[in-house]
Amino acid sequence: MRMLFAAVLLGCANPQSRASQPPALLEPSEPAPAAPASATAAPATATPATERALPPATVEPTAGAPYGGLIRSVELLATTTLRKEPRADAARVGVIAKGTLARAVRAAPPGDGCTERWIQLAPRGWACETVLDPSFDEPTAPTEPSLSEPDDADLARVVPGVYGIVRGREVHAYQTRADAAAGEGRVLNGAHSVRATGMVNVDGVRYWRSSQGELIEASSIVQISPSTFKGIALDGELPAWVRRRGDPYKPATTRATPEPRGKVVGALAPRTVVTLLEESDDGRFARINDTEWIARVDLRVASLAAPPPGIAPDEKWFDIDLDEQVLVAYEGERPVYATLVSTGKWRHETPAIIARVASKHVRAHMVSERDEPYSVADVPWTMYYDGNFALHTSYWHDGFGTPRSHGCINLAPRDARLLFRWSSPDVPPGWTTVHADEDNPGSLVRIHARKSPDPAFRGYARTLHKRAAADYQVLK
Repeated sequence: MRMLFAAVLLGCANPQSRASQPPALLEPSEPAPAAPASATAAPATATPATERALPPATVEPTAGAPYGGLIRSVELLATTTLRKEPRADAARVGVIAKGTLARAVRAAPPGDGCTERWIQLAPRGWACETVLDPSFDEPTAPTEPSLSEPDDADLARVVPGVYGIVRGREVHAYQTRADAAAGEGRVLNGAHSVRATGMVNVDGVRYWRSSQGELIEASSIVQISPSTFKGIALDGELPAWVRRRGDPYKPATTRATPEPRGKVVGALAPRTVVTLLEESDDGRFARINDTEWIARVDLRVASLAAPPPGIAPDEKWFDIDLDEQVLVAYEGERPVYATLVSTGKWRHETPAIIARVASKHVRAHMVSERDEPYSVADVPWTMYYDGNFALHTSYWHDGFGTPRSHGCINLAPRDARLLFRWSSPDVPPGWTTVHADEDNPGSLVRIHARKSPDPAFRGYARTLHKRAAADYQVLK
């Protein structure tokens, strides 16, 4: 399977690549065109929310709720881009799916791209009343984010959908059944993964209908079985995982003494979770119980880290150790989750920086048409933090704990889902995208290595850091 998926690992953060998304899902690094209040994007599964303070509008809103009587919510008639202020050209705060029921907070007069009133929705964002219908139903309810899964979690469906890798040369994609019957399609250039939305039979030949609306012959697609690996919700000791140096897919030897030729006493399967009790004087071995030592290079160890400057007592943030290929999620000083990741491989190393999540997407379609062209369909639970760099699901490999990406931070699907829902900014019910900024900041992401122990702040994380430092000086 490692050979099978290698072609897709061309990287979402190649400086010459970009993530291709519907208009409402452009990456944070790209300038977004002004969109009407009813701009749409692909609907997706709802995720949880927590209400936050709303920024002031530039237009004085009407006092009180915009609807009275038995009206409890408004229903979205189309998937809609929500704006930070009641203007069609205002900054985007997110995308909310058609059919979502949201609470209306207040109204602003028509104008600025809206022929009816502007309606502010909870927890934030403005939509034109033309895409809203008052409803007697209660708003779509949020669920509390959690870093644990139910015991009966369906591991056969760790990603929302069926994915496959396109194999072979001169594979065609067709727009319609008629095109497929006539053999008139485009040749897929480079590596492609696709998500199926259905199956179509044309003249006795089966085709996948992809989420991009194209038909691709099923015999040219190998279905992917995503990794079921998952990290650990923490309540005590930080873990370590067995990852044998040289071949991480083979067991690692344990010895009775911390010596290369010490008596062999056992072997541990890849990604076995152990606790590092002590290291040998030379740092080459680690004791994992009363009788066994293991070579330190055969472990990936989660270590406690001090919060970056300015982190609030319970603030959620990520610490990524490039040397260990380990991510630890924190709430203030308290580690709450740890897992293995895959960061940038040789010549595509993940930069050591401190940034903040800039946008979160329930799904993001990532493409590049340069040098090493590729198309990676509908990557679930993607969190951009610095231009094209993101923490995101990797449904195409199971090599977590080893560098494999083109610069992004690859997460196993179950980890990506949990951390997406847990982190900031919160994703309200029915939203498919949420954008962060200085008023509604995303979780801080610190990426470091032995060669870069003190990374620099980037993006709006730097602005908030400077502001916090200035406030500290004033308080002194």
